[in-house]
Amino acid sequence: MSSGQPLLHRDIETAAMREALSRVRAGGPSVLLIQGSRGMGKTTLLNAALAARGEAGALLLMARGHPTERDHPFGVVRQLFEPLMTAGRAPPPGEGAVVGPDLGGGLDRSHPVTPDLLHGLYRATRSFTGDRPLIIAVDDVHHTDPQSSQWCSYIARRLDGLPIAMILTTADTGGPDDLARDLATLPYTRLLRPAPLCAQCAGRLMESVLGVEEEIGEEVAAACHRLTQGNPLLLRELAGRLARSGVRPVGAELSRVLEIGALALTETALGWLSGSGSGVDAADVDLLRSLAIVAPEDGMEVASMIAGHGQDTARAAGETLRRAGLVTGTPPDRFAHPRIQQAVLAGMDPGERDRLHRRTASLLYRLGAPLRRSARHLMSAGPTGDPLTVTVLREAAGEAAAKHSWADATGYLHRALAETDDRDTVLEVTAELGAVEKHRDLPACLRHLRTVYGRVRTAPHALMSLAPFADILVTANSAEAAEVFAGAAEAAAATPQFGGTDLLLVFAAQALLWGRSAGRLGLRRLGRSLGTLVSPAAREFVSVLALATGARGRSLPRMLAQTRRCLDGQGPVPVAAVLPLVWGDRLDEASYWAERLVTETQDAGSGTGLALALLTRAEVRYQLGSLEAGLADAEAAVVSSRECQAEGFHVAAAACAARVLVEYGDLEAAEAALKSVAPYGDWHPMISGQALDALGRLRLAQGRPRDGLLTLLECGRRLTAAGIMNPACVPWGTNSILAYVLSGERSAARIVAERELELARAWGAPTVVARALSAASIAHEGQVRLDMLHEAVALLGNRGARLEHARALLRLGIAQRQAGDDGKAHETLALALRLAADCGAARLAALADKHRAATAPARAATLVPGQDDHVLTVGERRVTDLVLRGMSNLEVATTLSISKRTVDTHLARIYRKLGIHTRAELAVILTGLSDDDHPTPLRTEPVPTGPHEYL
Repeated sequence: MSSGQPLLHRDIETAAMREALSRVRAGGPSVLLIQGSRGMGKTTLLNAALAARGEAGALLLMARGHPTERDHPFGVVRQLFEPLMTAGRAPPPGEGAVVGPDLGGGLDRSHPVTPDLLHGLYRATRSFTGDRPLIIAVDDVHHTDPQSSQWCSYIARRLDGLPIAMILTTADTGGPDDLARDLATLPYTRLLRPAPLCAQCAGRLMESVLGVEEEIGEEVAAACHRLTQGNPLLLRELAGRLARSGVRPVGAELSRVLEIGALALTETALGWLSGSGSGVDAADVDLLRSLAIVAPEDGMEVASMIAGHGQDTARAAGETLRRAGLVTGTPPDRFAHPRIQQAVLAGMDPGERDRLHRRTASLLYRLGAPLRRSARHLMSAGPTGDPLTVTVLREAAGEAAAKHSWADATGYLHRALAETDDRDTVLEVTAELGAVEKHRDLPACLRHLRTVYGRVRTAPHALMSLAPFADILVTANSAEAAEVFAGAAEAAAATPQFGGTDLLLVFAAQALLWGRSAGRLGLRRLGRSLGTLVSPAAREFVSVLALATGARGRSLPRMLAQTRRCLDGQGPVPVAAVLPLVWGDRLDEASYWAERLVTETQDAGSGTGLALALLTRAEVRYQLGSLEAGLADAEAAVVSSRECQAEGFHVAAAACAARVLVEYGDLEAAEAALKSVAPYGDWHPMISGQALDALGRLRLAQGRPRDGLLTLLECGRRLTAAGIMNPACVPWGTNSILAYVLSGERSAARIVAERELELARAWGAPTVVARALSAASIAHEGQVRLDMLHEAVALLGNRGARLEHARALLRLGIAQRQAGDDGKAHETLALALRLAADCGAARLAALADKHRAATAPARAATLVPGQDDHVLTVGERRVTDLVLRGMSNLEVATTLSISKRTVDTHLARIYRKLGIHTRAELAVILTGLSDDDHPTPLRTEPVPTGPHEYL
């Protein structure tokens, strides 16, 4: 039994059809009702049965129902009998009065369906069985007109003793089916429900369509089976599209196969629904489109409200769409594949799609759904200028900003600006946009600041619109912003009716950050309430006040008091409050608050805020001597500042990284870091000062003292012009002392040293004083130098500034060595080496190790008593000196112009004399790198010292 198409997974159905045809040949009746959803192969089974009718020698009456012919009375009956009438095979006279050459005469809309009419049709049908069996086949009987359906039921109930087989196909609508119910009660009726194909049969079916020789892989076959739910028609459509597109059904192309399959499924199912012509199917299409609009966040319930259908209709439509393989779930409210939703949306009219999006947004807003869901639909539709749209988008932006979803908030506000031309609304939305973009796109924030300020200058009542921009994240990167806020502070003080104290404090803090006189307005407004800060604006102002107090170097106790007033644990950590703790020599406190600051900004998701927080912690870690952690923070700050285009913070991060790299001795990397930024720009003078100081130190390390000096002097000029006098902020002065000495200007170095000491002692922070003493010692000699360094080391004893402590110890050890006290120098340099190594300061550690080796006690006695041959010869000592410099045996031979064999012989003899076996043991004995009680090393030649050794 074949229909020209493979019958897979249909053994039960095939056997039932053979049985039905056998009964007809034997003179008995049979009714086959093939019921299933669209594409399940009902027509294929029908055609297979009809192809085998020749075995029974049966006469065939064939018809097919169609939704457009439901209003044509007896349309299917006409299809069945008209071919016979045309061929001259009318029933005998008296057997079928209504069936004759004029078939339509008795079967029209006005003719009532009477028992006589039905019985006449029955007699006409029976008359065709006189000489052979009769097969009546009706495809899609569920689409027949009511009269033909009634006739089918009437005939089927009267087939006893007649060789007539009725083969009918009908859809499984999930609802009541009167004809199927009538036929199911008959004893000769067989109901066939073709099941979905299994995964293996699905693969075989696709292979037959594709005509491929190799088998489709199990993975691909299983995926296609899941997507189509084993529907044969959809599998054929999928295979056909794969063939046309040239995509092979192999594992490597699985994602593309599924995309094509989802599109095929969608277009085919939509064709079924749209072409059905029934009101029910039209509702299905409406709900499917509405679901495509609201999914995946909402389901069929919201879709039914958008489409204007009730719950019952939605429930029925959900089942229909589920059977079509378009949706899944219980209840069915999500698409079976994401591409199905995309295909449905792509097939909709753009205007209708926009209308549904706007309707959904309005409904969700009224239902109190999360604002982001309403905003998503508004963003998907075109602008209309609706005030409600602006309201919803602004509220959604506020909700997104509260969750630190800056990109979403920016998108909503951009769209809100496109929806309105009202000047006041545009001003408010622009201010809100600036408040969001300062966290992710600083140049955009500054552009919006200019726009808002241009309006505020002509409308002082709009001062509040500037408040969202008033933040150190913005002001530290822009001198223009500082001028704007200085003017705003003056306007706020002059027009108190347009803003209270907090508004003035917000603007005054930003003006104070740049040293503008308008910053004092905030201090006057606070007055005696400075000690009782109750608002975030007041705490922010006082943190900036502490920063300004410290930058001027006027009063350490006052700065610390101001800092601690705003670090009360209430609210977020003011970012400006951490650096004063560093300048005030409170490194442990600064470390604690810096950690909290970074954690808070990471939670907040602010790219600009994170860059500044990481910069702050990098500075703290550098001062603590945690160079590796400080470099990691600086490099992370570089990344964050680049992402949000905060150029000032990028410069500061590069400078911080360069300082650490100089301490590492990686001068090339330090040069590259500083070359990636420009030291001059629109940012805060402190940032330029840090960059120039780092560049000056790099030039000194590179052996370019004159360039370093000029750079450091420019740094000092800029900082002094900005009123930043405190040597705790940027140590350009102490670094310039070394630059002067290296340039041969010792008298100028002493003048600078006196000034730096005076400033440091006036400030009073022990670490700052110690740093000034340590640097000043380079400009002096003899006991003065030793006294300065002893005082510096004493001040740094327990301050936590390990890097500065290591530097001071190194300088003291060198000074002690030059004074001839090698014993003390050796001990001091050992401490310097240990501290520098702990910090990771490779350059300092190398210098300390070099001088420590040179100060090791001389050794004249034999290394092993009683063995005269243990004393190293002059030749052996030359070899050991070169070996300890890291040379290979061949390099030693080349340097000494001897053979490698001679070097090997020398080393073997040295190892035997000293009782060792490796170079590592040789290094322990001869350089004193170990703290164990090994024999003291031989005294090497003195290493020359110079000012460059003190860096």
